[in-house]
Amino acid sequence: MSIGRTQRRGRSKVADKLFKLPPGPLKQIDLNTQVHPDWMTRAYMNNRYVVMIDDNAKTDKGIAIKALIQRHDDTPIPNHWSEIQSIKNELFGKETTGIEYYPAESRLLNDHNIYWLWILPESLIPIPK
Repeated sequence: MSIGRTQRRGRSKVADKLFKLPPGPLKQIDLNTQVHPDWMTRAYMNNRYVVMIDDNAKTDKGIAIKALIQRHDDTPIPNHWSEIQSIKNELFGKETTGIEYYPAESRLLNDHNIYWLWILPESLIPIPK
């Protein structure tokens, strides 16, 4: 589903105002007051990003946590590795390992500048030595 030009302009104006403020900590969004996808179990936002989380994401290895990270203006995240590392630390802990997901071309959905972070059980993550 793509957003229209008018909706994109409105979103950009709101983002411009938010980006003039310091980023601030991520604050949990009350999903009871928001329309959201059925899969979303929790969400957070600050003046830069929205993070939507599925704590029950099904994988071929069992259940994992899937986090969708997006800037309010839907543009690429500058210095995305360090920004996503900071978000991972804040929401899941500094000693939690997260994996950014780059799918096979046959599974690619690339409608927006969205970054996917997966938090898998430690037993499933290959840890380099």
